[in-house]
Amino acid sequence: MKIKNLLLLFTFFCTYATFAQDVHEPDVIATGKFVKKTIPLRDMPVRTTIEKEETSNLKIIQNRLRANRKTNENALPLDGDGLAQKKFGGVTTKAIEQNFDGADASEGQATPPDPTGAVGPNHYVHAVNLVVKIFDKSGSLLAGPTFLGDFLGSGNNSGDPIVLYDQLADRFFVSQFDTGNDSLIIGVSETSDPTGSYNVYEFPLDAFPDYPHYSVWPDAYYLTANKFSGNTTYALERDALLAGDPEPKIIGFNLPGVTNNPDTVFSPEPANLTGTSFPADVPGYIVYLQDDGWSGVTFDHLKVWEIELDWSTTSNSTISSPLEIPTTPFEATFAPFGTGDVGQPGTNQKIDMIGGVISYAANYRSFGSHNSWVITFNVDVDGNDTSGIRWIELRNDASNDWSIFQEGTYAPADGNSRFMGSAAMDAAGNIGIGFNIASPTLPAGIRYTGRFNGDPLGEMTVAETTIIDGVGVQSNTNRFGDYSHLTMDPDNFTFWHTAEYFASNNFWTTRVASFSLSGGFANDVGVNNITAPESGILTNAETVEVVIRNFGADAQSNIPLELRVNGTLEASETFTGTINPNETGTYSFSQTVDLSNEGDTYTIEAKTVLSGDEFTDNDGFTKDATHYLGDDVGITAVPAPESGEGLGIETVTVTITNFGDNPQSNFDVQYSLDGDTPVVETFTGTIDSQEEVDFSFSETADLSILGTYEIDAQTNLSSDQNTDNDAFQVTVENLQCLPTADCSDGDGIEYFVIGTIDNTTSCSPNGYGDYTDLNTELDIDSTVEVTIASGFISQIFSLWIDYNDNSVFDSDELLIEDVAIPNAGEEVTVSIAIPDDQALLGTHLLRVRAGYSETEDTTADPCIDFTWGETEDYTVTITDPNLAVGQQEFNNTDVLIYRVSNKIYEVSFNTTTDFGTINYEVFNTLGQKITAGNMDNSNDGYKTTVNLASVASGMYLVKLYNNEFSTVKRLIVQ
Repeated sequence: MKIKNLLLLFTFFCTYATFAQDVHEPDVIATGKFVKKTIPLRDMPVRTTIEKEETSNLKIIQNRLRANRKTNENALPLDGDGLAQKKFGGVTTKAIEQNFDGADASEGQATPPDPTGAVGPNHYVHAVNLVVKIFDKSGSLLAGPTFLGDFLGSGNNSGDPIVLYDQLADRFFVSQFDTGNDSLIIGVSETSDPTGSYNVYEFPLDAFPDYPHYSVWPDAYYLTANKFSGNTTYALERDALLAGDPEPKIIGFNLPGVTNNPDTVFSPEPANLTGTSFPADVPGYIVYLQDDGWSGVTFDHLKVWEIELDWSTTSNSTISSPLEIPTTPFEATFAPFGTGDVGQPGTNQKIDMIGGVISYAANYRSFGSHNSWVITFNVDVDGNDTSGIRWIELRNDASNDWSIFQEGTYAPADGNSRFMGSAAMDAAGNIGIGFNIASPTLPAGIRYTGRFNGDPLGEMTVAETTIIDGVGVQSNTNRFGDYSHLTMDPDNFTFWHTAEYFASNNFWTTRVASFSLSGGFANDVGVNNITAPESGILTNAETVEVVIRNFGADAQSNIPLELRVNGTLEASETFTGTINPNETGTYSFSQTVDLSNEGDTYTIEAKTVLSGDEFTDNDGFTKDATHYLGDDVGITAVPAPESGEGLGIETVTVTITNFGDNPQSNFDVQYSLDGDTPVVETFTGTIDSQEEVDFSFSETADLSILGTYEIDAQTNLSSDQNTDNDAFQVTVENLQCLPTADCSDGDGIEYFVIGTIDNTTSCSPNGYGDYTDLNTELDIDSTVEVTIASGFISQIFSLWIDYNDNSVFDSDELLIEDVAIPNAGEEVTVSIAIPDDQALLGTHLLRVRAGYSETEDTTADPCIDFTWGETEDYTVTITDPNLAVGQQEFNNTDVLIYRVSNKIYEVSFNTTTDFGTINYEVFNTLGQKITAGNMDNSNDGYKTTVNLASVASGMYLVKLYNNEFSTVKRLIVQ
């Protein structure tokens, strides 16, 4: 086990958990202290740059914001999220009302930004690391940006702000933590004007309160924090804070019976009141998810605790044992810590999606007859780190405990991850969710969806709407978020959301947007669902049943309707009943429709055509219904094997889909490798209509040689009525190794020198650093010095040069083996020989690896993954000083490769010298030629475009040569 120095406390994340016990009294009873009354915030200095002397207090804590893979590999779900809503909602709502940038990296100057904000009657108060800004509700800036340290402290810009609007008191609340004093700093506005003065309080705690989340509640401001020791949940004396009392009380609680994943942030969430109604004597509520992938958790569930406060006799305050609420199985963890979760276009750097936490905030609303509490968190929907948003509406009333009224996972099947969600419920019971969206083909952006009260349970029915598309990517760190924040307008119908996106590369910006689901119109009706017919064996006389919603404020009767199939008007009829505001009615058209052609998909559209309708965008609803064939199965995916390193004897798994209406069993399935004789086996199970089933062949495939393989798979159902969808082809590549490791503590390489390469580095994503853009010349038949340093003790390192350019670091190319680097920061120098009988002239790859000697037996394997360490690749050019000037110039010319579009690259050889005809060849890691051709010569050098659309993602070598000279450049195809 690797022992960590206690001085590194804030870069490591200790575990804190409590266990079920009968003692539920407060763990801490203390007081905060009044610090000062500020000058009006609008009069504070507007700052856009942190001066050098101010950065000494800047300490953004590296939160434990991602769990490792689940401890229990048998944890449910085993085959993806069973609640995943794969289709988009179809109801159009009123356009976004406000949409403006909040803050950006030039103002906040810390990553991640931790965006937060709250809306009052006339203002939106917004904060990020490390500034606060105040806008009017049209987006005009009224105050700021002001540093949180100037506003709340004595220049200490610590971060993790939270902004609240206390609608019960018409006041604003702004906080940050203080890393120097292990305390929380809170400012409460003196009046309803957030640009005015604030009373500032400090609450010292017994350990650092990382990742603090607050809520407004009638009897307290509740708080949870990811502390390294001690209790984690607090109640702050709200009345005293509002009154400006000098010593407001604070009560701290442990959470009985809680289990936490030791590798993720401990972040229970307090219930946050929306609206102004609440039951008499309502207790405070805390919620936390419990994932059966964690050690000690046997089933997926939520835990809910109740807190009863007595501010007169604080020792009488209590916290309950947890109520356990089983959920549909979920997987709440993603990639290993420090690697990022979701890919981005054009970079290997992934960004965080934050697993294993309840998203901020957990918003509560009381409706008199019942109370609703909306909970959201990120879940892995496919086992491959594609994220969806699990959302749960809990309900209780005066006689019943909390239980799940509805739950769903919003995860449209478009290849994008949806994460960092934040949700609330308006006064009509409609739910809005704001979230981030990203994927390897989509820069991180911000969107929202929602549902109406009365819609089918567990579904988000509102069309996904873009708040803003991302423009750039972040290539310098995995940190993103660490949360988004959706709050309710005091009008109780308008949602305000803020989150992060990239306005350009490596430049974060926050966005503030407001939207509503209830449009505020008097006359507004529309069809918001078609409940029949469903796809299946259809007839020539199908009945169409629709749901009509009254979105408006006035009751509606005698609503005219139109029905179309594939764009042709089939019927004009009238719903003669009455639909009250925010309610629905069901109508079946008397005119039936013909959907009898086997295999055809029909587009059915139903819409209202109410005279005087004030918002027609939501009038219509469209649904596709397919007349299934009776017998129709096929292969829709080959999930295994996947391209990767070190492939060998692999199991081939195919996904079989029953496109037809009849259940199927006992039919043949086959695969072939590179066109060889097919392997034929029998699927003996039963697959129902529209079901997908994975089938693994018992006969394996040999993929042990580096290179690409074509796998062709198909079904052989004798009665199949549509053979066009039987087959599926996939390309799999056995890649040269790109090993991973954890270098977040300084393990690996922080300084490397060879020849003219002098590189000071930080921890590379996934522990692999691609520095092949750095090149140095090394003379053949010479001795060269290599210098290396690490950021952690007890490291060893090894080094190779791929002299023969076969993309494999052979044993005879190992030039340094397991040399010790005893101390952190110590430079170690070793000499290596460049032999004239082995080294080929030209450009070659150099690999250097360093690892922690107490966990890595050796670093002299170029491919194995390390627990602690790092791998870096560079380029060296072997030259002969006795060669002609032309050879030297050819070797010294830069070869630049740019990605033009998907798998299309421009290769440039930047020289003004005429080298005659220069050819190019592209090789895979087997040395097989993929493509070749001539480069075009112009005044600024040689150029060509290489189309690699037909190859698998992975590493390739681009060789440029004329009749005398050659050079090699590596290309990673994504």
